[in-house]
Amino acid sequence: MAALLACPFCRTLYRRGEGSNCNVCGVALVPLARLPPSADALAEEPLVPVMPEDEALPWSYWRRGRGALLVLAVLGLALFFVPWVRIELPEVALRSGFELARGRAGWLWGGATGWLVLVPLVWSRRTIYKLRGIRPIAVAFSAMTLGEVALMVAMPPRARYVPVEIHWAFGLYASAVVSLLATGFAAVLGGALPPLPAHANHEPEGGETRTLH
Repeated sequence: MAALLACPFCRTLYRRGEGSNCNVCGVALVPLARLPPSADALAEEPLVPVMPEDEALPWSYWRRGRGALLVLAVLGLALFFVPWVRIELPEVALRSGFELARGRAGWLWGGATGWLVLVPLVWSRRTIYKLRGIRPIAVAFSAMTLGEVALMVAMPPRARYVPVEIHWAFGLYASAVVSLLATGFAAVLGGALPPLPAHANHEPEGGETRTLH
C-alpha cells in the first residue's frame, strides 16, 4: 500500500516511478494511503444498527411511564391550587397549597416547582435511554409534594396564645396520592431495556448480500 500511488479522481493505481500524473485524467498522483474510502467502498460497508433504546420516539409516545408521569405532574400542579386546609378557629376559611406557600409555609413552593420542572423534563426525553437516565431526578421531583404533606401532617400549625383548629381538606390528600403514584412511575420510567433486534443475512437475486436489522 505504501508503494502505490493513485489518481484522486478516477482511482487508477500506479507503482512509484511510473509517473507523477494520471495517464487517464492528467491529475497529479497521491499516495493511496492518503485517499479517503471511495463511494463504492463506503457503500459496501455494513450499516451500523441503532440500538433500540436510542431510537427516537414520537412526541405522542405515552408508554413506559412517560405519559402517566406527564399526566400526574400536570394534575399535581393543578391540585396545588385547590383547598389543602380548612380552618375552623380563629376564623373559618379555606387555604390552598398556593395560599399557604404565600404565607408562612413558603417551603411548599418546592413541590409546585418540582411539578413545573417535571413536565418539560419528561416531555423532552424521546428515547428509552434518556427516559431511564432521568429516573433519579424524576423521583426527587415527584416525591417533594409527598414529603411536604407528611411534614404538614406531622407538624400542624399551632399558636401560643390563640386557639387554632384546622382540618385537612381534599387537596392535601389528593396531592399526597398523586405524588406517591408519580414517584412509583418515575422509579420505573423508561421501563426495561428492549431486546436487541434479530439480525439475519440473505442473498437476493444477483448474489448481493444484505444485512437485515
